[in-house]
Amino acid sequence: MEWLTDTLAMLGIFLLRLGVPLAITLAIAWALKRLDVRWRREAEARLASLSQAIAAQCKYAGQTNPVCWVARRQAEGGLAAECRSCSQFALRKVA
Repeated sequence: MEWLTDTLAMLGIFLLRLGVPLAITLAIAWALKRLDVRWRREAEARLASLSQAIAAQCKYAGQTNPVCWVARRQAEGGLAAECRSCSQFALRKVA
């Protein structure tokens, strides 16, 4: 009967030795994933507001054929720096 208590004690110690670090690691991973999701939402909102501000000042905004940044590139001979941060450029850029 002593072997049973010894075996259970060893099993308990083994589970404790692996279980606690594993639980801590999983908790940290869960927290970091939630933080990443929050930061992504904040970055997307910031990019959308910046894009709207740029589009409000752009005389080519809303043009669809060709898209605004293509029309601006054709008219001005190059792509303006503001176009690279605009959502229209990010959504439709050619590879």
